[in-house]
Amino acid sequence: MSTLTPRGPVWVAVRQHRPALWTALLLMVLSVGCVVAARVWVGSAGAMVSCGKGCSYGTTASGWFRWAENYIGGAAVLLPLVVVAFTAGPLIARELESGTYRLAWTQSVSPARWLTVRLAGAAAIATAGAVLLAATFRWSRSYSQDDEFLSMARSWSDREVYPALGVTVVGYVLLAVAVGALAAVLLRRTLLAMAAGLAATGGVSLFFAWVRPYLWPVVKAEGGAEVDPFTASPDPWIVREGVVLADGSRMTYEQCWDMGFSKSPCDPGSTTAVARFYEYHPDSHFWPLQLVETGIVLVLAAAATDDDGGKHDGGPMPPEAPRDPAPSGGSGK
Repeated sequence: MSTLTPRGPVWVAVRQHRPALWTALLLMVLSVGCVVAARVWVGSAGAMVSCGKGCSYGTTASGWFRWAENYIGGAAVLLPLVVVAFTAGPLIARELESGTYRLAWTQSVSPARWLTVRLAGAAAIATAGAVLLAATFRWSRSYSQDDEFLSMARSWSDREVYPALGVTVVGYVLLAVAVGALAAVLLRRTLLAMAAGLAATGGVSLFFAWVRPYLWPVVKAEGGAEVDPFTASPDPWIVREGVVLADGSRMTYEQCWDMGFSKSPCDPGSTTAVARFYEYHPDSHFWPLQLVETGIVLVLAAAATDDDGGKHDGGPMPPEAPRDPAPSGGSGK
């Protein structure tokens, strides 16, 4: 047991942030427990109850199940923001701002080791939490997608769903740890580092939510009424759709709405459109999209960590606290 007991800077970090660790563990247990309990409840009570001929309504269990599933998915998506705020603020910047780091540095702990221990611990705990939330969400969704009432047609491409369905959420929590540490080391002010870390991590997340459809080649289809992405894939992610004009140019449905749909080539009665076109991602593109985005995010995290590591010896990190010179031998001269 003694070999498993944290020692040195690890023990200090655990002791310092014990309330936060216990709070995180409690919230994680409650989150997973809510989903499991709701899943068991709706499994025994059913999602729908008949109230007469042609009449049905959702049960209380189904309402709680949908709430729990939405909650766990949202928690996974927002987890990187929580991680970056904690890493940038209480974990590193507060120590640098208050000067308490000097106590550790005078106990034969180098600045590099002091920072590495905190980053490794934060990364391990955040990754474990992300994996647990994503696994719980996938388990819950595998059941809800079989029931039209429970799924409410929530596609895998939805921004509130996509990151929590695969490994992307793990990439984002690791990015959050790296960005939070970099902001703390550069700024050395708790609130300022937290704000910068949140802005950077949130900005990267929003950027990828915008460019995500273009990270993998789309499937293109063109033709008449028989061309329908839903025949090729049960839940396609349609990126662009519209009509092909006689001169070969294309007009999307958004452009048709802007000019007035009834007056546009998209109107079913129009004679200027010769075909319809679709650009979409079938269900089979889920993992390629996930892996490409996760890989890019991990590269950004590695770049932030390397940038941070280069600051240990000089730069924004405070200078190492001076130590008392060792007594010289000999005659004392």
